[in-house]
Amino acid sequence: MKILAAIAILAISAVAAQAPSRDQRLIGQLNLSPDQKAKADPVLADAAEKLRAIRTDTALSADTALSADDKKTKSTAVRKDTDEKLKSILTVDQWKKLQELRQEGKKK
Repeated sequence: MKILAAIAILAISAVAAQAPSRDQRLIGQLNLSPDQKAKADPVLADAAEKLRAIRTDTALSADTALSADDKKTKSTAVRKDTDEKLKSILTVDQWKKLQELRQEGKKK
């Protein structure tokens, strides 16, 4: 029974790791050109991987584990870097639309 539970947890973790991020879903609403999509996808995937690593930091000792403040600071830095990269890929109108979609998401 324990083995089945462990397999189920691993399967759920694998699916969650592949789930699109919030920004990936929002970007999907911007009608990107194929070139823009090819540039944006790796940026979003990299950001999602970095944020996931920050969230799931499981250092072996309390001395090396990230504090909540450290996680917030690192997450903010990743998001800022991602925004700078996305802003260079998107048109002005697409960037504005992305900001609007993010604001709508915060209201929900």
